[in-house]
Amino acid sequence: MSWRARVLALLIWSFAEVWAGPPLTTIQDVLYKADGTTFNGSLHIEWKSFEATDSSYIATHSLTVPVVNGVLRVQLVPTTNAATAASYLVRYNSDGKIQYEETWAVPPSTAALRLKDVRVAAGAVAPGPVQPPAEVTTTVQESDVVGLLADLAIRPVKGAGYAPSRALFANAAGEIEAVVGNLTDCVRVDGSAGPCGVSGGSAGPGFVDGETPVGLINGSNTVFTVANAPSPAASLALYRNGLMQKAGVDYTVSGNVITFAAGSAPQPGDVLAANYRLADAANPTGEAGGALSGTFPNPSLALGVVSDANVADLAGIRESKLALNYPTHSNAADPTADQKAALAGTAGAPSASNKFVTDQDVRLSDARTPVGHALLSASHADTAAAAVVRGDLIVAQGTSPAQWTRLPIGQANRCLMSNGFDAVWNTCLYTGFAAGAIPFVDSTGNLAQNAARLAWDNTNRKFSLGNSIGSATLYVYDAQPGTGTTQLVLRAGQGQGAEALQSWMDAGGVERARVDASGRFTGVSFSAASSAARAAWQDSGTASDPLARADGDLWYQSAEQSRKTVEAGQTHTLPQVLCGGTGASTSATGLTRVGSCTIPANLLRAGDRVEIRFDYSHEGGTAAAFLVEVHWGGTVLESRSAASTETLVSGRGDAGVYAGGAQLSAQSWGGTLAFSASVKNSAESLSAPLVVDFLGRMMAATSETVTLRNFTVVRYPGQANP
Repeated sequence: MSWRARVLALLIWSFAEVWAGPPLTTIQDVLYKADGTTFNGSLHIEWKSFEATDSSYIATHSLTVPVVNGVLRVQLVPTTNAATAASYLVRYNSDGKIQYEETWAVPPSTAALRLKDVRVAAGAVAPGPVQPPAEVTTTVQESDVVGLLADLAIRPVKGAGYAPSRALFANAAGEIEAVVGNLTDCVRVDGSAGPCGVSGGSAGPGFVDGETPVGLINGSNTVFTVANAPSPAASLALYRNGLMQKAGVDYTVSGNVITFAAGSAPQPGDVLAANYRLADAANPTGEAGGALSGTFPNPSLALGVVSDANVADLAGIRESKLALNYPTHSNAADPTADQKAALAGTAGAPSASNKFVTDQDVRLSDARTPVGHALLSASHADTAAAAVVRGDLIVAQGTSPAQWTRLPIGQANRCLMSNGFDAVWNTCLYTGFAAGAIPFVDSTGNLAQNAARLAWDNTNRKFSLGNSIGSATLYVYDAQPGTGTTQLVLRAGQGQGAEALQSWMDAGGVERARVDASGRFTGVSFSAASSAARAAWQDSGTASDPLARADGDLWYQSAEQSRKTVEAGQTHTLPQVLCGGTGASTSATGLTRVGSCTIPANLLRAGDRVEIRFDYSHEGGTAAAFLVEVHWGGTVLESRSAASTETLVSGRGDAGVYAGGAQLSAQSWGGTLAFSASVKNSAESLSAPLVVDFLGRMMAATSETVTLRNFTVVRYPGQANP
């Protein structure tokens, strides 16, 4: 190879080394919180400038790495073999704040490292090259810095009245002092303070800014108070660590009491601040101005202020000096001059211009004294003379001419009718009944009706018995106060045989459902809906199985407390899920209940089988071993201990019930835990409630947890089919 080729190859290799960048180490791990849930947030990684092992210059900078569902992955330049001392400062951020910080020393590695491989213990020195001795420093005087004294001279200085957490103003000497006043006062341009809005005889609301609510900040307390009640309540602006909280979601306010939602309770270290408005200040005193005259607190409207107003009909107006949009009455009905004269008593004949003259005018004479006389007498030319007796009716009879005459009272239970010419007594033909009323003979033998309890809607063809609602083709209702029970009795007819007691048909006459002679209901389908008040299907059950059984039968066997069906001519019992769900977690070193299932007394019988399934998990690390146990009453069904690296354990157990107890069998296994099986007897009493307990514990003090992820307890009732 020529020397030119060698030089060219050397240059290419040098540039490749420069462009390749420093070597990187991968840090990858899964982060959890103490409650077993995954960490979500970010890691803020900072470093000072240093020189990597390959002489790469690493400038001072920082990096933010997101952590989602606990997964962390980041690549960093190794520091343990760096040419100059270096380490990484790592801050963990979650829920809007820094949770904690630590130091990393990253070694070179081609394989991914975990956090435990790079963390530096508190107080330890990060590995790497030997630190140089500390630099010797000397005190620098202000006068040694060029221009510093001049810059300081043009800055304002604190005066004798300076105080923190107050509004500031410049005094006559140009010094900064605090404004003196109450928290609700307003500051004027001259630095004085006083009640807000009080100027020239007017008043306004007060304002409170930056008040710290009073209450214990411990992560569980949710009730805090401020010095005054915000008015209006919506004026409250509440800040937590500088973030404004949302009313109705993060907190509620009542008077001066602030109540945080449970999920928004302030945590230790949080900073609270409240800004709000106060109610208007007290009424001012002094001379009124503007639209008012006089002095406070009892000013008057100034002259000429009101020129157009809508006055209510009921308003009491002392002076009629207002121009009203809506007068309190109309003049349209006022009497005319002639009418007023007539009202005053004008005599004469009534006319269009004399409308108020009547026969009662004392100046007119048309008076006569009535004379008593018989109703049917010669005093009247249009009557037939007769002596009226009790019960008579006065009617007009005859045609030559028609005269008023007496109609004697008719016989009992006779009705007054028209024969087309005269009124006569005849057989009652009732009219005037309410629409839809159905006549019936009452207890006295008279024709009667009660449309409120017996009604026929002829338009919609609906019949109501016991009411008049008419909401169905046939509506039957018993409103008797003593019973209140509606009874509908359908009896078999004579010689009914196998004919149905009831039959329901569609519009085409096709039968859709029936109740046969034995009381069995048959229909196309049955639909029901359970509710929070009751179950849709209830079966009180039978203490012994029915003698006549057919495929598709379903019933409740009360003696065995089980449900049964028939298929292929054979009776089968249905499994019963006694318990199922998820359990709890524990970090305790003593056996702790993380789930349980109570089997009621006398539910299990000889021949029954109970199946128990369980699933445990180990979270939070690999430092401590753990143990899980399942108990059948006071008998240990299964007990397995697992190594610290094991993460999952599952198993199942069976209890075969016989007259004196139960034979127990169990199996369990894990991700690396070997398969195990066992069998034993239990003499637990079945006449008392029996508890299936799911237990767990850590084998050493730790923040790691063992969790019952799922469990199921199923009963298979015994069933004999010879």
